Amino acid sequence: MKILCAEYNEAGEAGIIPLGDDVLLRNNGNFYIPEFTREVSCVPQLVVRLCKLGKSVSEHFAGRYYEEIGVGIRFYADTLAEELQKKALPVGIASSYDGSAAISVLVPKEGRMQWEMKVNGKTVGCAEKQTWPVPIERLISLASDFHTLKIGDFLFCGSRCRYTGLQTDDRIQMFFNDKLLLNFKIK
Repeated sequence: MKILCAEYNEAGEAGIIPLGDDVLLRNNGNFYIPEFTREVSCVPQLVVRLCKLGKSVSEHFAGRYYEEIGVGIRFYADTLAEELQKKALPVGIASSYDGSAAISVLVPKEGRMQWEMKVNGKTVGCAEKQTWPVPIERLISLASDFHTLKIGDFLFCGSRCRYTGLQTDDRIQMFFNDKLLLNFKIK
């Protein structure tokens, strides 16, 4: 199983980053702020589980490569990223450490795809499929150009929404089509 993650630049172009499976934070487990950072931010996003084997998949057919969808949150160790940038070192480890990618249960995909993220009961981000920066099908096609897609792989679809300043005891909730799928605390 691979974890593939879309990330965006300022122009809205996407790139795909592979991560190890140790990044997954499942079953609404609490997120623990790592000792190697003082500041943590997060990016809410849709997550799809791939259901077909594929390489160089056309965007036209990419919708056939997933049947289940959920929500996820990628956590970023901002202080560590800044320190690594100052040293001209790669910053990937600042978003690919143990438990840095929360994932919900997955539900069958349907036409409507909308997520909403709340921190301490306040909505801090939301998006619908129509406003997504890069369509899921294009992300699947892009990922398949560089990686062989396998059954059970996860694709975190990225987002332009980034919430900064997470604190201990914050409660994070994520909804997909008005259903609460993620609900945990920052420790």
